[in-house]
Amino acid sequence: MKDKIELKIISIDGKIIDDSVDEIYFDIPLSGVTGILPNRTPFAALWHIGIFYTKSNNQVKYYCISGGTLEFKNKKALILADTIEEQSELDKERILERKRIAEQKLKLCTNENDETYENALFSLKKAINRLKLLK
Repeated sequence: MKDKIELKIISIDGKIIDDSVDEIYFDIPLSGVTGILPNRTPFAALWHIGIFYTKSNNQVKYYCISGGTLEFKNKKALILADTIEEQSELDKERILERKRIAEQKLKLCTNENDETYENALFSLKKAINRLKLLK
C-alpha cells in the first residue's frame, strides 16, 4: 500500500477538512511551487492568499486559502487557515459581486493607510484568487 499524508485543515470560521492524500502542492511567495510527499523532511510555512492542490488516487482537489500556516512532519500535514474553500464550493457570480464591491470601496478611499482601504484590498485579492481557480 502506498504511503499517504494525513491532511487536516482547520479554518478560523470552524471549517474542518480531514483527508488522506498522496501529494500536496502549493505556491510559496519568492520560492515557487513546492510539493510535499509522504516521506518529506519536516517542513513549515506561512501562507498568504493563494491556491493549493492535493493529489490522491489520480484525482486532484483544488483549494483557495486566504492565509494561514502549514506544518508537515511524520506523514501529517496541518493547515491552519484564515479561510479555506474547495473549488467545488466557489460561486462565480458571488465572487464577481464581491470583487466589484471591493473595487468600489478602493476607489472611494483617499488614504492607503486607512483600515477600510486595507480590508477592501484584501477582499479584492481574495476575489481575484478565487476567480483564478475557476478559469
